[in-house]
Amino acid sequence: MANQVMTVTGPVDAEDLGLTLLHEHIFLDLMRDAWIFTNILNDPELADVELDLLCQAGGATIVDVTSGGLREYDNPIMFHQDDLSPLPPPLAVRRAAERSGLKIVMGAGWYHENYYKPRLWDLSTDELAAEIVGELRLGMEGTDVKAGIIGEIGAQYNRLSAIEERVLRAAARAQIETGVGLTTHTTRGVGGLEQLDVLEQEGVDLSRVVLAHSGGQPYPEYHARIARRGACVSFDRMGNLPDMTDFHRNRILRNLKRLIDDGHTDKIVLSHDVCYADDLATNGGFGYAWLPVAGREMLAREIGLTDDQWHTIMVDTPRRILAG
Repeated sequence: MANQVMTVTGPVDAEDLGLTLLHEHIFLDLMRDAWIFTNILNDPELADVELDLLCQAGGATIVDVTSGGLREYDNPIMFHQDDLSPLPPPLAVRRAAERSGLKIVMGAGWYHENYYKPRLWDLSTDELAAEIVGELRLGMEGTDVKAGIIGEIGAQYNRLSAIEERVLRAAARAQIETGVGLTTHTTRGVGGLEQLDVLEQEGVDLSRVVLAHSGGQPYPEYHARIARRGACVSFDRMGNLPDMTDFHRNRILRNLKRLIDDGHTDKIVLSHDVCYADDLATNGGFGYAWLPVAGREMLAREIGLTDDQWHTIMVDTPRRILAG
């Protein structure tokens, strides 16, 4: 698997990944947060439409970091159209990849404590790691669809709970054994630095780590500390920029430019984190194609992002995360 990346349709050469969105979701269930319409993505036909828009915009690869708990296998959220039998999300994602022609990479492991199944509390760190390795080498949830990255693995709040730390250590051990990339989840705080501490203690190469949602924090020193340790700062709700107030949009753009000016272009990840129904372009949102179309133009205009910098962020860095 050297210089190859596992997609839901099989391994591909890393050089063929092209423009890559490192943090997206195609199907997921966030109903544990709130029982509202926008918290679920479970429409395969609509997913086909949305992914086709990305194809038209020149997109090549999507990394779907919908880890365990977000997929809700015990309560299927999708069905085959012919006989209404349950459609496991890995098979639904493979179907979407085959129809769109996009390369899609899925994530192994589990989200955060609020989404864990009770059985996880009974497993040791090494047992959890073995399950993650199994998702990468054998397949996810009884299918032969293999994951190609670990994550998103995270914390519900600003600090890791005991079980979340155990899962993160398991993810670290699985990463070292398999050599794939790893992306974490942080929630409204600066807990990503604690996550890096745990991963570093386990011996993970932090240059293969992405701290999801960290770019949404307003603290440039937080971003700088992540980058100086070798990990990536993920600005992964970029499609929201046009609808933000000038204050919030300008702060994100300023923080991006500061990282670039400080020599950390290769530590930046840009994506959309499509995770709500109203994020979809069909529903009036930004969809998966905003960055390669309007986003690239905005970044060039507002912070002077060059073609070389764009290529580093959208092609070179994702390839390094996924393939080493």
